[in-house]
Amino acid sequence: MTMHTPASPRAMRRHLDRRRHSAARVISEMSRGAVLHLTFTKSGTNFVLSNGTPVSTDIALLVVNDVRVVSVNDGLFPTTLQTWRYCEP
Repeated sequence: MTMHTPASPRAMRRHLDRRRHSAARVISEMSRGAVLHLTFTKSGTNFVLSNGTPVSTDIALLVVNDVRVVSVNDGLFPTTLQTWRYCEP
């Protein structure tokens, strides 16, 4: 059984806060007109904003699951979603 110290929940909250802050920063860029693109490369998948800012995969998943972000189906197949835009609710 693992014994948690008072510092471990604090570290976990700081980590989650950094992720939420990064996702909020990406969403605010998208609200100003940037678009989130998913590209496939030899090394794997890359998420990039249309202004050239790279977005890590875990942050991009938080952004994609936000209710203000909608997918634009311009992939090769109908089930592949490769572009996401900000939409006012």
